[in-house]
Amino acid sequence: MAGKTRVAKYQADRTNQKLYFCRLACQAAGNTDDKQLYQAHCETAIFHLYGTFLAFIQELGHFYGLTMTAPTLQDIKEALSARTQVSPEVQRLQQLQQQGFLVDIERAYQRCLYAELPNNVLPDKVLDEKAASGIREAPDLIVNVVTLSNQWLPDEATIREWCQQFAELVEQLRAGMVEY
Repeated sequence: MAGKTRVAKYQADRTNQKLYFCRLACQAAGNTDDKQLYQAHCETAIFHLYGTFLAFIQELGHFYGLTMTAPTLQDIKEALSARTQVSPEVQRLQQLQQQGFLVDIERAYQRCLYAELPNNVLPDKVLDEKAASGIREAPDLIVNVVTLSNQWLPDEATIREWCQQFAELVEQLRAGMVEY
């Protein structure tokens, strides 16, 4: 990253910072015996890990001289294609999104954002039509957080492994990046 512009260096710093925050959240999770606090720390780690992914995408956009505020891999790919350029970093990340640890990170992130509804809970339209049939409404989410199992949540050791894999990937991709 030597010789990078101040903006590009900021983007690299932001990616590194998100990885650091993920490691801190994993450490906090490992140091607690409280189930809800453990879950909170694991979810925080997942949010930071996914944030690392987003920060690195933004870092790539700046590296390639693209002025996108919130780029996606597809946005970068299309912008570079218009300039007849190809990004091996984007190709590698897209590959890992389809089959690799990025799939697991994105799935965990989505599960942190959206609680899964039990099979007996149907969409509102169906609920309106079936209200007389005795179908229950969605359960109280606060009760779920406190009482239900967090089996869907990866443990802190898994999140640490993802964090390490992502840190290594970022370093490998940065090592291959050259100024245009």
